Amino acid sequence: MGGNFLLISVAGLPKILSDFIPDIGLGVLASALINNGRAVKILDFNQPSLFSDVFTDEISSFLERFSHRVFIEEKRPSVVDLLKLKIIDRKLEKNKRKFSEKFQGYLDDFIQKEKIDCIGFKLWAGDGFRWSLDAGRYLKKRYPELKIIGGGPQVDIFGEEIYKVGEFFDALCYSEGEETIVHLADFVAGKKKLEDIPNIIFRKEDGSVIKNPRKFIEDLDKLPLAVYTPDVYLNINEKLKILVLDESRGCPNSCYFCIHPVKSGKRRTKSPEKVIYEIKEYKKRYGVSLFKYAGSSTPGSFMMDVAKRIIDEKLDVKYTSFGHINEFDVNFSLLKSSGCESIFFGLESADEKILKEGMNKNIDIERAKNILKKCKSSGIFTVVSLIYPAPFETDETRKKTMDFIKDVRPDSILVQFAGIYPGTLWFKSPESFNFTIEDKETYPFKAMTYQIKNLFPPTYWEPLPYKINGLSFKEYAKETALFQKELQKEGLETSISDEAYLIYRYSEFPTLRDFLNTNRYYFYSGDRDKLEAEIAYINRRITGIM
Repeated sequence: MGGNFLLISVAGLPKILSDFIPDIGLGVLASALINNGRAVKILDFNQPSLFSDVFTDEISSFLERFSHRVFIEEKRPSVVDLLKLKIIDRKLEKNKRKFSEKFQGYLDDFIQKEKIDCIGFKLWAGDGFRWSLDAGRYLKKRYPELKIIGGGPQVDIFGEEIYKVGEFFDALCYSEGEETIVHLADFVAGKKKLEDIPNIIFRKEDGSVIKNPRKFIEDLDKLPLAVYTPDVYLNINEKLKILVLDESRGCPNSCYFCIHPVKSGKRRTKSPEKVIYEIKEYKKRYGVSLFKYAGSSTPGSFMMDVAKRIIDEKLDVKYTSFGHINEFDVNFSLLKSSGCESIFFGLESADEKILKEGMNKNIDIERAKNILKKCKSSGIFTVVSLIYPAPFETDETRKKTMDFIKDVRPDSILVQFAGIYPGTLWFKSPESFNFTIEDKETYPFKAMTYQIKNLFPPTYWEPLPYKINGLSFKEYAKETALFQKELQKEGLETSISDEAYLIYRYSEFPTLRDFLNTNRYYFYSGDRDKLEAEIAYINRRITGIM
């Protein structure tokens, strides 16, 4: 008892190509279990075949025509089209519920066949969260002795709130799981008590919920390589041949809106030598030459150290990363020479008062302008994120940010309205940042179970239960859309992430616009065959097997 593990990830219907990048979190957890003598399998349902499980011919046929008109022909949908879309949306929601039952049956068969002792769900938001909860509840009734663990983004954000909807979980794992999962394996084998395991939340027999102390992994060099062999990661051949490098964790900043400082603590990095070793091993084992740094704030100096080693050792790689503007007064030309294709910078606003008082981001705007221009001029695809409208936003601050972007002209600007997550200062003191939360007691539950309408823009979603600067959900969602449209009129891109650009470079599309529009069409219409063909083509380009 306690030797056979199943790790599961289902995030809902795929939305973008980066959803098909192998999951390093699951890969490293599996490696930790294997090193501890446990057998483990990974079922990653984030793949194109999921569309075939959810879409019917009727849904696919309508969405194919609708999305071709909107994304390929770039025409506005008619009123009749929108009315039909609402009908299709209702049918799609019904099919999602049917898939949930199919998902449960598939896992049931797998558990019996593989004699699974413990399953671990990586919990995402939206449909994936609902499907995982339905499956966990069903399996616990079917197999009372089966241990069920929850982890992933939802646990990091909502913690013990998950027990309000997931009463069947034996434990929830928050923060870092590589050491914790080995302890949990001992718990499954009857050798350890939950009370003695760090980084978990569990419910006692009397119903009380206990949150054990957090423990970080201080020496990241000791982390095992992720395992991506098809005997463990069962559908790895359906994934993109791009791997994530877990080069750093934590963040030295304390942005008021961000969950990362709460989740990951102070910043720790692997040694540059360990990162180079991992690059070489991943290339040798899996034929991969495209990478993405995992850190939420990878230091520029660290990237420089690794880049110099990549050049010295003549490693043929391409990669992308997040970066903090305050830490990127670096030689961008050298980064480009080492294979750096794109960098994502979290700017959020060009108004220093909003940055300091609303977000706790101490960014000098003139310095930011200089760094972003240097990055772009070096040939690195430069991505900037903005939060609009932000706390304390005015017409004047909007103009500042718009003028800044028009001057710098990043290669892509990702704009979103402000999101409020439990654990952040925005949630703890909303009034201090011009937020009004309808009911703070019920807010975590509403946010945790919120379902995005995939077929519609945000202005059509169910209203989120908070206001920004006195604006209702529909009002600030509309403001965000108008800001994006103004940027687009200036000829600026508003939809390409750093990893999307890296994928584009190995696609068959002649221009970035063709890549963007065609993939919007594929995903919206749920075209499994076209997506699988695209993945296969990109993988052949990456590995040089054409």
